Amino acid sequence: MEARVYMDVDGSWVSGERRSEISWDFQECHSATGQRLKTWKLQRKDQLLYSEVDDRAEWGFLTFTSSADTEHEWGHPRVVRRGFASRGMRDNGHGRNDSDVVGRETVFAFTATLGPRTGSYGGGGSSSSALFTIGFIQDPVARYASPQGVVDMQPLWAHHFRDWQELIGFHYSDFDEASRLAHRYSSRLAEDALASVSESYRDIVALSARQVLGSTQFSGSPEKPLLFLKEISSNGNCQTVDVIFPAFPFFLYTNPQWLAYLLEPLLEHQLSGQYPNKYSMHDLGAHFPNLTGHPDGRDEYMPVEECGNMLIMGLALANALRHGHGPGANLGPDLPGGTGHANKVGLEKAIGWLSRSRKLWDQWTGYLVRESLIPHNQLCTDDFAGWLANQTNLALKGIIGIRAMSEISHLLGHDVESKTYGAIANEYIEKWQEYGYSRDGTHAKLAYMWEGSWTTLYNVYADSLLCFRLPSSSNQPGPKKATHITDNSQIPLSASRGLSSRFVPDSVYQKQSDWYPLVIQRFGLPLDSRHLYTKSDWQFFAAAVASRKTREAIIDSVASWVNETVTGTSIVI
Repeated sequence: MEARVYMDVDGSWVSGERRSEISWDFQECHSATGQRLKTWKLQRKDQLLYSEVDDRAEWGFLTFTSSADTEHEWGHPRVVRRGFASRGMRDNGHGRNDSDVVGRETVFAFTATLGPRTGSYGGGGSSSSALFTIGFIQDPVARYASPQGVVDMQPLWAHHFRDWQELIGFHYSDFDEASRLAHRYSSRLAEDALASVSESYRDIVALSARQVLGSTQFSGSPEKPLLFLKEISSNGNCQTVDVIFPAFPFFLYTNPQWLAYLLEPLLEHQLSGQYPNKYSMHDLGAHFPNLTGHPDGRDEYMPVEECGNMLIMGLALANALRHGHGPGANLGPDLPGGTGHANKVGLEKAIGWLSRSRKLWDQWTGYLVRESLIPHNQLCTDDFAGWLANQTNLALKGIIGIRAMSEISHLLGHDVESKTYGAIANEYIEKWQEYGYSRDGTHAKLAYMWEGSWTTLYNVYADSLLCFRLPSSSNQPGPKKATHITDNSQIPLSASRGLSSRFVPDSVYQKQSDWYPLVIQRFGLPLDSRHLYTKSDWQFFAAAVASRKTREAIIDSVASWVNETVTGTSIVI
């Protein structure tokens, strides 16, 4: 018994504008192993370089590929799909229309026969599977204000393949290996997520990992790869620091070097003097893929937020490098990666990476020393909530950023600066507790002067991530150790120097962990006392450093939201 598998694409893949005209081509090529392939190639007729409509790129082209023994056809979706359902493909796509320009709704289809092939649908033989691949090819991929000026950036693949045909041929042939690696990564991710919390967390992480990576674009060269990021489900900003920040635990877990590729455009752009402010920039461009910076300094105003984020991520990456958590470290024993122990090569790599941007680390820390303890009226990453002075959670991020610089300075051999920044951070964290907690001492306030308010203190997560706080017993609030992380895989630099292994006191963790169950709602933990809205990323940061009971309550509420509500995206059939 035979079965027939049908698949098609249309012009909505290459344009968000309904009235766009789509040009197309049909080509035969070969895989890397010499297998004959068929490829549909679709693109917007009038290419609009570096522009988007409805979050869809208006330049580049789509490739839709299958083996040469499949059948193909194109035309109006109703005609092609109903025709397939009633009689299969007709004339293998020939004799339909000689025009190579069509409307966006036109479909381009393949069908494959599984099982023994007999009768009018083809010759003999059999097949138990069919393979279709889809690619979106852009060259260039972005406009970037590099230290040498604004340049058109090639995709990284262009340095490894002669042309796009060779790329899709390799992609087609690589299915088995890519599937093996993807399965191994997904299995490891699922195992660690399950050990951390629950099945619900495992499922959410599986979705989140794909969303994070789907927002990125590899560029640069093999000697200097760059990873560009689009702020999705938002306004499309490029390389937004406070969007990289909630995503950076994914990169630390998957491949810390990718975090270096993400931070590099921000660092080298600001080191070149193209950004005039003394604090960290918010983003590299108002809308992806135009990473042209803000030479007027008028990007979104989040100075304490972004300085703290960059210093925290800088130290986190340095820690990952010095402990050997390099490419493939979480993918299995047969891939290169560290053992989880500090080593000389990793330490030299971390120091080298930090040294190149020392000017910025110093500059941003100086800003935090002046401005983070009592932040003036400004935005934090939750910009939709509006401007606010004396934000408790924001101040904590800045103070942790100063402490991070203490560790960065020590790594770079500047022990006097390290002690100075460490002393300032210790002084600030004491005052912060006095300013930021409610009169009854049960929870952190939204802002210092706002009695009766409360906030989700998600920025305390960075204190644990950077190993400023080591759990002393299994009863301490905090996540269960993942199965693949060794007990000595991350040791704080301060502990190695005989200093305290605590920065933010345990009481802060405990109070927040006890407070959240009192204010949690059916579909999640609200961001703060002003509204019932919330964000899943910050809920997970808060849950990661709460007691197991509180952590499970937060994750379960988010899982209920995922399972029981719908998104704002409409699907037209």
